[in-house]
Amino acid sequence: MEQQFWFKSWELEGSYTSFHRRDIHPYALKHLPPTDLIGKTVFVPLCGKTLDMLYFSKYANRVVGIEIVEKAVLQFFDENQLPYRKIGNRYVCGNMTIICDDLFELSRQDPDLRHVDIVYDRASLVALPYDMRMQYLRKMEELTPVGALYFLNTLEYSPTLSTPPFSITPLETQSYFLNYHIEHVEQPILPNHGMVRKFNLDYLIEHGYVMQKLYDTYSVEWLVASEVTD
Repeated sequence: MEQQFWFKSWELEGSYTSFHRRDIHPYALKHLPPTDLIGKTVFVPLCGKTLDMLYFSKYANRVVGIEIVEKAVLQFFDENQLPYRKIGNRYVCGNMTIICDDLFELSRQDPDLRHVDIVYDRASLVALPYDMRMQYLRKMEELTPVGALYFLNTLEYSPTLSTPPFSITPLETQSYFLNYHIEHVEQPILPNHGMVRKFNLDYLIEHGYVMQKLYDTYSVEWLVASEVTD
């Protein structure tokens, strides 16, 4: 969605920020245990004020989030009673840094993103309509190094909605991450999910994927292009 959509959502709050959980997501606890976090840098795109960052910060070497809405960033530190230093557009507390900026303006040359080991995407991909989703995937491809672990959480439901969170099927996910080894680790049907009641959905499945990046797609594209021109 356009940036203004998210500024408005955080301004209105309530049901407009129902994507924010008041607990640590059980998938994070189950599939990113402390032993997998020790010594690692975790990148959380479109992080909002997720409590998952608090969990990661207990065990990981560094946690880096990016969030365009400053209100969400300030609430994260205030609600969790965390002191912070503001350095430019970065809010720093211990081993946590939240960059208050547009994700699409980042590059892998950013000092905070040079050594990303784990990407945690709980509600980012599903937040974006198709065209922006493609843009997001290209940016994440650029930011994520080969070998990185990528945890992805998506929703699949019917009938589909024209507003976020959007429904994404496993086949779609596979098509988005062709250069990854993908393990489909979670797919429970949730008949009591709030969206089922609110929108009278036929079903809703919450998918979880643990993926590892095998190669850069832009490198392959460059090689193919160079072979064509030779």
